[in-house]
Amino acid sequence: MFKKKITTLSFEGSEIRALVLQGNKVTAWQSRSLPPEKMSQGFIHNPKAAAIVIKTILKELKGSRKNVISAVPGSRSVHRIMRIPVIPENMLEETIERKARQEFAIPLEESDLSWRIISRQNNQLILYVLAVPSNLINQQVQALKDAGIKPRVMDIKPLALGRLANQKTSILVNLESHSMGVIITTNHIPMLIRTIPLDSGDLTGEAKTDLLSQELARTTKYYNESHKKNRLPEDTPVFISGALFSNSGIESRLEDAPGLIERLGARTPYPVKLPESDLELPDKFPLLKYAVNLGLAVKKSK
Repeated sequence: MFKKKITTLSFEGSEIRALVLQGNKVTAWQSRSLPPEKMSQGFIHNPKAAAIVIKTILKELKGSRKNVISAVPGSRSVHRIMRIPVIPENMLEETIERKARQEFAIPLEESDLSWRIISRQNNQLILYVLAVPSNLINQQVQALKDAGIKPRVMDIKPLALGRLANQKTSILVNLESHSMGVIITTNHIPMLIRTIPLDSGDLTGEAKTDLLSQELARTTKYYNESHKKNRLPEDTPVFISGALFSNSGIESRLEDAPGLIERLGARTPYPVKLPESDLELPDKFPLLKYAVNLGLAVKKSK
């Protein structure tokens, strides 16, 4: 029986990463870089240049153009858990926008606002509200349009990573050449997101891991102090992702130092784990590098 083909695209640093899924099986993947002046920190400065790379990748991978799911970076995005009274559905959008203007320290006219209802309690709606810079989305949409693609769905990187982890409570860390991030999820909702650019190309993988471990400690401490009645359990898993954790070339330069994964694990009280996927993966598939793409692939069935 014919199985639908899905293409997922993620934009990381100056690199475009593509993954092709047929049914439940990963069949192909590829990454290509652009010059930093054309794309940096996942932000596309030159949509036409990005479109050329996207078209080339999809042609070589024989990826679908009709079923594309893409992710925008989480940098400069703002999110909140909000409570509003239960109101008629036709008043919901206006009410959420008004409350977001009160709580978000960013101009909403320059942001794309989305939300979902988490629960209803005591005549109140509990909402997860997310604001993403419009130019981040618009530049990616333009690049995809120039490549002849209208994405079926667009997602945000932290949500994709959380979907891959698929744990009610978890800590997600991501380490790339030019950025690092820490995400704390509870009840499958990202409650705290920290994304930090790493602009210096002189830092070794070891040094970047140390910076990540420091940020992990700060973020978990802040969360626990802010949620004293609902602190993170001691067995909360830390799921790792990112190209640096799977880049053996970096580890080979550490000269008798432990691997980057072991180094991170020695600096946090929480157990460090590799993410797993229910998708069918080829042998030696670089899961950590393509973790965002896999999270997007999981979204296809939602």
